[in-house]
Amino acid sequence: MQRDDVKQIKDALDIVELISERVTLRKVGKNYRGLCPFHSEKTPSFYVSPERQSYHCFGCGAGGDIFTFLMEIEGMPFKEALEVLASRAGITLEKGKGGETRKDLRSLLEEARQHYEDNLERPQGKIAREYLVRRKIPPGAWKKYGLGWACQSWNDLGEHLRKEGFSSREAVDAGLLVSGDRGTFDRFRGRLIFPIRDVAGRTIAFGGRLVSGEGAKYVNSPEGSLFSKRRNLYLLFKAKKAMREKGEAFLVEGYMDALRLHLAGFEEAVASLGTALSEEQGDLLRRFAGRVWVCYDADAAGQEAALRGMYILQSRGLDVRVMSIPPGEDPDSLVSAPEGADSFREFQRKALPLVPYHLKIRESLLKDPGSRSAGVEEILEKTGSLPSFEVAPYLSEIASAFGMFSHEVAKLLEEYRTRERSREKRMLSKEEENSSSGVYINREGREERTQLLEKVHVLEAALLYLLSRREYPSSRGFEELLPLFPEGFLRNLAVALLQEENTQALEARWLEMGDTFPFQILEKGAAFCEQISEEDNAWEKVYAALVWHGEKKTYLGLKEKIARNEATAEELQHFLELGKRLKKGGR
Repeated sequence: MQRDDVKQIKDALDIVELISERVTLRKVGKNYRGLCPFHSEKTPSFYVSPERQSYHCFGCGAGGDIFTFLMEIEGMPFKEALEVLASRAGITLEKGKGGETRKDLRSLLEEARQHYEDNLERPQGKIAREYLVRRKIPPGAWKKYGLGWACQSWNDLGEHLRKEGFSSREAVDAGLLVSGDRGTFDRFRGRLIFPIRDVAGRTIAFGGRLVSGEGAKYVNSPEGSLFSKRRNLYLLFKAKKAMREKGEAFLVEGYMDALRLHLAGFEEAVASLGTALSEEQGDLLRRFAGRVWVCYDADAAGQEAALRGMYILQSRGLDVRVMSIPPGEDPDSLVSAPEGADSFREFQRKALPLVPYHLKIRESLLKDPGSRSAGVEEILEKTGSLPSFEVAPYLSEIASAFGMFSHEVAKLLEEYRTRERSREKRMLSKEEENSSSGVYINREGREERTQLLEKVHVLEAALLYLLSRREYPSSRGFEELLPLFPEGFLRNLAVALLQEENTQALEARWLEMGDTFPFQILEKGAAFCEQISEEDNAWEKVYAALVWHGEKKTYLGLKEKIARNEATAEELQHFLELGKRLKKGGR
């Protein structure tokens, strides 16, 4: 039963550990605090409670447990979140009829990883070991970073997996085998293997480097249900601790670049998997670091990739600097040289922020009358996408490069931002019209939900939370409690909590339906109750305050009717009685 699985998983996992992989948390009293991952903020208002095993943001109202967090941060449906968290907790879920589970796919990839590692130590791995020695990768690092060898045989891995009970169809789906006219064959052959892991350390794909002969230098796993280049960074699992401790990361292009930096002591290095940097990768970096040093290859392609990547990272709230290394070099060759680590640090010291770097690499473009207009337009477009306070320190530099005054550049930038806001508004309206319903909550959906949550009075949320905890006198019944919730949704939620003796079963049903809103309401109430002194009776305090609040609302409504001469005799009498009670102070 899924509901039993939910309880088991919640008991096995710690929400602080899960969320800290995505959000930098600092201990504050008995809770943890950080910047909310669901909305942009400069001052942290996102709290995680290890005692309740839940989270709540005082800014946007996001709240819930480990399931709702994963569902919303990754855009996952409940079933997928269940599988991911079960795997993390080491809990085996019962298979559904007629289908493979993601757990099978993970088992397959782990088996392949182990086989590649074993191959590196076997006689057939000699060519790979010699290559690693030539590249000055010490044997101790082979195992630590899971390096492996894909034999030159066309069916080495395929045969091994078959003996282990995996079908060819499964291996093809996992991207390990390729299906051709004459059957299936290994995707990786004669290549040094780099396992690609997700942030939790699970193998999700492989990269293979040719060490001799002709062919593509690198071959990577195809994207699938577990692997997306846009959502992962090579060596992030190894780097995240150092990134969190130092508050920064080095971003490079290739596997060897990242590996070399780790071996040289720069353990906060990650690689972008040879793809154009994505917003999802920017969000990954932001979970662990505040500053990113971009060190791509020194060729023109590397410079252009660095420039595109910088604006993406800056837009995700990161402080970005670009290291300009000499032509013909890459981080691997630079750090491998004698005194390479010191040389790398020197280039780090000379790194440029985003706008000055952009102006530097477009200097020739801006000086040429034939290309000047295009250069100005590009810089305005890119810098206009940034908040004005981030561009302000560099206005004089931009103006100097353009041959203009600073106030003229500022005006051009503001005009560009105004046009962009109008365009985005039109696009969002169209997107909203065409979007299909689902579990994933986009930015606009969150804003709408935040507005709904703001309409829920904190005392109503607090009483609902206490109902969910069964912290109310048995003498209180439906007739007494339901009138306190005049709004339909809140009343229905109160009825559900009063009828269902097992709150965990009720929460499991919400998760199965993909409904995370009740969790937010309860967390809003929990945050309020947490501020009540332990010496006070939370139920009596909240109940009395909510009754007073309701009576005050009624009193004010009657007062308006009396002023309009619309009140009946009974309403006038009720108004006087309420006035007496309210004067006594029902809070």
